[in-house]
Amino acid sequence: MKSYKTRFAIAILLSTLTQVGANEDVDAHIQAIKDADPQERRELINELKLKIAEMNKDEQSNAVSQMRLQLKSMNQEKVMTAEQTQIKKQVQNQNKEKQEVPSHEENLEKEQKRIKTMQQTKQMQETQQMQQMENMNQHQGANQFSQEMMQSNTVNQTFGQPGKK
Repeated sequence: MKSYKTRFAIAILLSTLTQVGANEDVDAHIQAIKDADPQERRELINELKLKIAEMNKDEQSNAVSQMRLQLKSMNQEKVMTAEQTQIKKQVQNQNKEKQEVPSHEENLEKEQKRIKTMQQTKQMQETQQMQQMENMNQHQGANQFSQEMMQSNTVNQTFGQPGKK
C-alpha cells in the first residue's frame, strides 16, 4: 500500500514536471521523495501538492490527465508483477511437491529394500531357531547319555560287574 502511495506521489510529480516544465529543483525534489523515509516523504509530497495547487486550472487539468495515464500504466505493471509473482509461487510449489513426493521408481526401490530386509530378518530368525533346536537336541542327547551311563553303572554294580569308565 505504501509503495502504491509512493508511486502515486511520484506519478503526480512526474506529471507536474511534464506539464509545468522540468527544472533541476523539481528533479531534486522528486529524487528526495524517492530517497526519503516515510515521514519525510509525506512532508515532501505535501510540499509538492502545494506547488500543484498554485497552478492554474488548465495546468492542473493537464497534470491530472497525465497522472491518470501514468497510474493506469503503473496499475497494469502492478497487475503484471502480481501475476508473475503468483506464477513463480505456483512453480515453486510444484517443484517443492515434486521433491516431497517420491517418484514411482523411488517407491518401488524402497519397497524392494523393505522386502529384502524382511527376508533377511526372517532367515536370521529361522537360523536362530535351528541353532536353539540343535543346542536343545545336543543337551537332551548329553542328558540321555549320562542317564544311560548312570543306569549302566547301577546295573553293573547290582550284578557285580565293574562299571566302565
